[in-house]
Order: sequence, then C-alpha cells, then structure tokens
Amino acid sequence: MKRNMARTAIVAAVCLSMAGCATYRPEELPAAEKLVQRGMPDMTRIAVEAKRLHHPLLAPIAINLGDGISPGEAAVIAVLNNPGLRAVRDARGEAAAQLVAAGLLPNPVLTPELDRAKGTPVEAVRNQYSVSLEQSLNTLITRGAKRAAAKAELGSVDLGIAWQEWQVAQAARLETIRVAMLTRRLAIIRRELAFEQETVAALERAMRAGDATAVDVGVHRSALEDVRQRAGDMERAVARSRSRLNQLLGLPPEATLKVVLPAADGAGLPDLPATPVLVARAVTTRLDIKALELGYRAQEARVRRAILAQFPSISIGIVRQRNETGVQFLGGFVSLGLPIFDRNQGQIALERATRTRLRHEYEARIAQIRSNIAALASADRLLAGQIAQARSGAASLAKIESAEQHGVETGDVSRLAWQDVRSSLLGMRLKVAALVQARLEARAALETALGSERLTGAIAPVRQRRGP
Repeated sequence: MKRNMARTAIVAAVCLSMAGCATYRPEELPAAEKLVQRGMPDMTRIAVEAKRLHHPLLAPIAINLGDGISPGEAAVIAVLNNPGLRAVRDARGEAAAQLVAAGLLPNPVLTPELDRAKGTPVEAVRNQYSVSLEQSLNTLITRGAKRAAAKAELGSVDLGIAWQEWQVAQAARLETIRVAMLTRRLAIIRRELAFEQETVAALERAMRAGDATAVDVGVHRSALEDVRQRAGDMERAVARSRSRLNQLLGLPPEATLKVVLPAADGAGLPDLPATPVLVARAVTTRLDIKALELGYRAQEARVRRAILAQFPSISIGIVRQRNETGVQFLGGFVSLGLPIFDRNQGQIALERATRTRLRHEYEARIAQIRSNIAALASADRLLAGQIAQARSGAASLAKIESAEQHGVETGDVSRLAWQDVRSSLLGMRLKVAALVQARLEARAALETALGSERLTGAIAPVRQRRGP
C-alpha cells in the first residue's frame, strides 16, 4: 500500500511539473518568391500608425502623400515600415525573456531510490527505499543582482532600439533632402539643355540659309554635348538616391514617390548655438548615451552577482526512507559546497574586465560626439558663407550674361564669348544648388548627432518615451 502511494506521489509530481511546459510548433520561413514580389505597403495603415506614434525623438505626424513626401513624413514612414527595424525590435523580446528568467528560482530536485535485497536468506529482509526533495538556495543570494542586471539591460535595449530607429529615420530624412536637391539641380540642367537644343536647331537652320557660320553652330553644339553629359550624370545620381530612399522606406524598387522639400533654397535656417552648448545638450539627450549608461549599470549588477556567487553553494532538503528491517525515517539535510579551489575568480575577473571596457566605450562615445558636432557645426557656418558668396557671383554673372546676349543680338559680342559666360553661369547656379544641398544635409546630420528632431536656436528637450 505504501509502495503504491509512493509511486502515485512520484507520478503526480512529474505530471504537475510538466503541466505548464511549452509545446513545440514549427514555423517555416516565408517563401523568397513572395518576398521578392512584395509590392507597395498599405499606406492607409501607415498613416493611421503615424498619427499614433509614440517615440522619444519623433513626433506623431499626419501623412498625406497626395502632394508628395516630405523629409518628416519619410522619417516616420521609415520607422514604421523599414524591414531591417523589425529584426532590431526582436532584440527587446530576447531581453524581456532574460528578465523573466532572472526572476525564476531553480527547480527542486526529487530523487527516489529503491534497493532490492539479493542473495540468501532474504525472507526477513525488506526492500529498502528513500525519497528526497532538495532545493538550492544559491539563486536566492544572487537573484536581486541578476534581476537588476536584466532590468537595466532591458532598458538599455529599449533605448538602443529607439536610437537605431532614429538613425534610420534620419537616414530617410537625409535621402529625401538629397533626392529633392538632386532633382532641382537636374531641372536647372534640363532647362539649359532645352535652351541649347533650341539654339543649335535655330543656328543650323540659319546656317543653311546663310545667316550663321559653322563656328557659331560648333560653339553651341559643343555646349549642348557638355550639358547633355551633365544631365546624364545627374539622372544617374537621382536614380541612385531614389533607390536608397525606397530601400529605407521599405518600398519596392520601382516606386517613384514625388519628393517635396520646404525651403529648398536653404534660406531661413536658424543660427546655431555655440558648439559647447550643442555638445552639452547632446550628451544629456542622446538615447545611445542613456543606453550606454544603463548597460554600464547592468554590468555593475553582474559584477555584484559574480562576487555574491563566490560564497559556498547551499542546498537544503528532506528525506523519507525505509531500511531493510522495515524501520522508516524522516529527516532533513544541508549540502554545503566548500570554496577551496574555485571561488568564482574567473567570472569575477571577466565581469570586471567587461565593466572596464564599457566605461572606456562610454568615454570614447562622448569624445566622438564632441568631435562630430564640432565638425558639423563648423561645416554649417562655412557653407553659409560659401552660399552667400556663390549667390553673389551667380547674380553678377547673370547680369553679364544678359548684357552679352544683347550684344550677340546686336553683333557687338561673339557667340563664343557669350557661351563662355553662359556656361560659367550654369556652373555657378549648380554650385549654389550643390552648396545649399550640402548645408541642408549637414543640418540633417547635425540633428542626427544631437538626437533632436528639430534643430533650432534653443534645442527643444527630448520627449519621454511612452510605453516599451
């Protein structure tokens, strides 16, 4: 009867322990053919999610692609639809699972044992059995430090994900600016190309009528080919930039969204605060810095856990047994590991070395931020001066070109001289557009480095993230 009860207790314990176990379900990879053929995303869904966006660095936005996509809209769409960010966000599930694991206690150990008597005589000898239940207490000693490390690590992962989302958003913002400005430069070239094509056609007709010389036609034909070469180079640059933008937004390669850029002339940009002010603001608001701080806090907890783990391992348990004479016993025991040879020295040294590395990485990141912001702020101020000079030069050339065009019509200026000035004017206009593009891109890069969505004279404080 007692033997049956023991067996029943063991079976019940096994069944109880298996009741909450997870089950295995295979998940196949999606077919590569379907992924390759994926078309435009559901923009209605993205527009709804954009209005509900909760992000520490990006504000909710109303998306309307009817009038084209702006840099701000591109940034939010990239965060919501970029395929690479989905894998990045999966890291949070891993960190959350580690936090759950950090709070779990080790399973108790149930050890049944049965010894049958052999040999003769055995009539007066009974089978001997014992059942013990053991629980380790070491996890209780290190549980607090383990949970603190896992909690800080989860916070670090959250901030790291948000920072990577910000990087992708800013890359999309930058690429939108680039597409818009390259398209603007292409429009300048195409206007000149159309003019040269009309001029060459008119001069060829005039040459056949005897009213123009081959030299006149040759001058404009040479200018036409030069402008055509520039147009081809710029078209390829626009195509490359648009391809990168589609990739960042998670759009199919053939998508051709119209890109709009407010203040495309670069006017109205606010003056930057002093570089030390920008650096001081960046180190207090950048999410990657906060993530590094939490990561260091997690490592501090791991060092503490490793030190606590050097204490002797302790297990307690109870034992019920019956010997060969039928006498039954009920008692307990304590198991104590003696830290004679292994006092967790290796793990303690490893965790301390990792802590030192993280501290140096933190210091290096601060130094990198200071250097990057100083370089970008200096470039912005330099570009502002160069744009002013280039615009002044373009305005002067425009007056000269207009006067020489009038001189060509009256016969006082040669077409070669006029075309030289006109080519220089085209180059100056393209230079102004290129400098404006460079300054807008530098401002976007500076926003990225500062961790601020809008770069103004007084940098707005970072919004706190709501939700995980």
